Amino acid sequence: MRKSRFSSLTQRLGSQAAALCLCSSLVLPTIASAQSDNWFQIEVTLFTFEDANLALENWPAEKLSIGFPERLRELKQVAELLQLSQWSQQAPTIDAIEVNSELDTPENELALEFGPSPYAPNDTIFTLPDFEREAMWMLPSDAHDFTGTNRALNQSADQRVVYHAAWRQILTRRASANAIAIMAGRRFDERRELEGSLNFYLTGNADRVILESNLWLNSFTTQASSEAQWRLPVLPEMLVQDQDETASTQFHVNRIIPFRQNRDIRSDEFHYLDHPALGMLVQISPYTVPPLPLPPLELQDPNSGLTAP
Repeated sequence: MRKSRFSSLTQRLGSQAAALCLCSSLVLPTIASAQSDNWFQIEVTLFTFEDANLALENWPAEKLSIGFPERLRELKQVAELLQLSQWSQQAPTIDAIEVNSELDTPENELALEFGPSPYAPNDTIFTLPDFEREAMWMLPSDAHDFTGTNRALNQSADQRVVYHAAWRQILTRRASANAIAIMAGRRFDERRELEGSLNFYLTGNADRVILESNLWLNSFTTQASSEAQWRLPVLPEMLVQDQDETASTQFHVNRIIPFRQNRDIRSDEFHYLDHPALGMLVQISPYTVPPLPLPPLELQDPNSGLTAP
């Protein structure tokens, strides 16, 4: 039954995979030769099998081994910089504007008194991130390759996309690599349906990228049970979210399904990782950081010898 479902999914995604495989599998350069500084663009989709009969699988609670690694980072999102609460809390009052007007304060100085906190340390004005030169930012949709694939998955009654992100990062050896935190899917109090981490790092001779997936799919109920004692790992402080204090429903975890797989990831190939409850799509491509744009040249008037305004 699993084989037929895998075959069906493979056929449905076949056209997408063909479009995404940019290099022949027979002649591929080593990843290390593509970039001297090891910048890569990574895209990941995680989806559940809605028709899976998980009662046939056995994941005993007493043998569960899950947890967040010590070296953990969250992908940054532009939306976090543009919260309306940041603007409203720092907006100037009418009195402040009148005082500045009376003191003949330049308009640009008044503008610094409100708006979100500066993005970069020691900056005095708010700026948006530079996606082309800064790592660990979730990329906008025009940089995504999995758009059609995700649409096909969501249009099917058998799959549901619970996580998708594309980002750029510098890959290192495993000892210094930072795993990417995953908190996705439906929310239950401060916990999420899908939790864990993904770690991408280079092998010792830097000829391959290794993906370590340390994920778990949670199922919750409103009824407390004294039978199977499922234990979720403690959330790192960076992942703790504010709870809705007005919510009256309390949730209890009644099943945890681990997803732990290691995979060699070759550059510019479309990878599919299979599991009874989850599926993962991964693609990694070398990325060249573009140079900074040059400042505009000043035009000089040849007749006067003066620089034109």
